[in-house]
Amino acid sequence: MSSNKETAVRFFEGQDRNKGAPLQEICSPTYMACIGGGPAIDLAGHTQFGEMFYAAFPDMSHRIDDMIAEGDKVTVRFTLNGTHRGEFMGVPATGKSVSIPALALLRFEDGKVAELWGEFNGLGLMQQLGT
Repeated sequence: MSSNKETAVRFFEGQDRNKGAPLQEICSPTYMACIGGGPAIDLAGHTQFGEMFYAAFPDMSHRIDDMIAEGDKVTVRFTLNGTHRGEFMGVPATGKSVSIPALALLRFEDGKVAELWGEFNGLGLMQQLGT
């Protein structure tokens, strides 16, 4: 496995361990993310976004299904699995388990994650919650 692929795995495992916050030591000082078509956010913004998800789905985990690496980029296809235990986007806790397919493109600089471009099935998530 390439070094960038290994770092990509650590990136998602770290989010699960930290309940939302990417590991600072593997992120570039200029890290930025664009998730779900939203505006670009820095590391603090990504941490806040992740913590919101893990507050609603405290057992959320990333299951990596596939990875492709080329040059300074790694594409990761993964599934987010968790149980809805807290309010999420105005929806009170349902206790329902969810499984959300997602894709992320990570760009690396000097062995660190510099950019993340992520997409997930938000409509499918809300349908699984019953909304």
